[in-house]
Amino acid sequence: MIKNERQYRVTQAQLKKIEQALAKFTNSLHKSEDVHPLLWKAQQDALQSQLSELREEIEEYEALRAGQREVLELNSLEELPSALIKARIASGLSQKELADRLGLKEQQIQRYEATDYASASFTRILEIIQALGIKVREDVFLPSSQITLNTLFSRLRQVGIERDFILKRFYPKSAGGNLQIDDISEDKASSLALQVAALVSRVFGLTPSDIFSSSPLQLSAAAAGMARFKVTKRTDERHLSAYTLYAHFLALLVLDATSDLPNKQIPKHPDQVREAIVSTYGYLTFKHALQYVWSLGVPVLPLNDAGAFHGAFWRVGGRNVIVLKQQTKSAARWLFDLLHELWHAAQEPELDERTVIEDSETAKERLNSQEEKTATRFAGYITLDGRAEELVQLCEQEAKGSIEQLKRVVPKVAARENVSVASLANYMAFRLSLQGENWWGAATNLQTEDTDYTDPWQTARDYLLERVNFGQLNEVDRNILLRALSDD
Repeated sequence: MIKNERQYRVTQAQLKKIEQALAKFTNSLHKSEDVHPLLWKAQQDALQSQLSELREEIEEYEALRAGQREVLELNSLEELPSALIKARIASGLSQKELADRLGLKEQQIQRYEATDYASASFTRILEIIQALGIKVREDVFLPSSQITLNTLFSRLRQVGIERDFILKRFYPKSAGGNLQIDDISEDKASSLALQVAALVSRVFGLTPSDIFSSSPLQLSAAAAGMARFKVTKRTDERHLSAYTLYAHFLALLVLDATSDLPNKQIPKHPDQVREAIVSTYGYLTFKHALQYVWSLGVPVLPLNDAGAFHGAFWRVGGRNVIVLKQQTKSAARWLFDLLHELWHAAQEPELDERTVIEDSETAKERLNSQEEKTATRFAGYITLDGRAEELVQLCEQEAKGSIEQLKRVVPKVAARENVSVASLANYMAFRLSLQGENWWGAATNLQTEDTDYTDPWQTARDYLLERVNFGQLNEVDRNILLRALSDD
């Protein structure tokens, strides 16, 4: 790590030299046919790796110096020395200024930091902590504590956080993924369990000492808006609460990383939305609607975990963020959900805080909600060019009231009227649900027309990755968000 301005300047100079070397190396090898392509790539990758490491060090130092880090995460007391150095930089103190506060010579602080405080006494470290004005917290686990991965999994399962989810979203990839956990040594497993617990605690508010104690665990989902959400009897409330907290945490990170977005007023009339998309992008697609929503200052976070809710919207401090979560690869369904959530985002603009969390399309509570019905009609109106109700009537007339005939009739009407089969099927399923009929399975089978193209989750993920400023997040939060956006 970079510890002072001199090292910062030296690292910048090294970065320029390697950039120049890489450019020269690439140009010379492109002209040579004597170098094996694999050797060329290996040498190029080595230089690229050096560049990445130097850039990360520079970015970290600049972020600390600019005061963009408020919390430094420690996995163990062994990381305390580097945290003290980072805290000094973040406090805007030079090595000399810290030395002056302690009544020491600048060279003494330089020696301490050069050896990662190996020669400093415990008393001296406490004096430095006090001089920096920082707070250090660390759990102390007694020898009888069961600090194991199995204990971690068992305890978190009590509050709806499942083992597979932990392995997928929090388990360090450097530890070998989720394979052969039983073969990990006891010491290594204990260390990994603490690392994972520290990440979990950041998202769910459960401290490692809570997790590895014998006291009952409990999540508080009030901050994520769960208090306003009614779930069906068949819903696993523990899993839903846990996942909602997770999604809410990610949504807050996205808001932090998109603070430079404009915060425009969202149109409430579907004609305005459709006209804005078509006039700007030429025609209505999921990608174009996504671009439009982002242009309003509303970031869209796509998630691909199974279960829990089917979408969410949060307004925090007057800023809106939409979370989309569908297992289907139908762009029409993703478009439908995006426009549905946009309607929610447009409501009650005078409120600084607002939350909507969506259950499945067939949930009774959702079907009985006037707000949900209006949001769905809004989405259907836009996707079907204002003809949603007219097209439903045409389908019903042609099917002569037979629900069994609709699977044949809907594609026929869509083709004749030049509208999307998938979009018409989605709206037809919604209309039938108001009559107590579950036609969503048939609608899903009619989504095949647009599943051969780019995965809509990937489209939304890539669009987000291009627009968020990960430099606004600390390393821990940045990695949590990136894991949530990973393919696996």
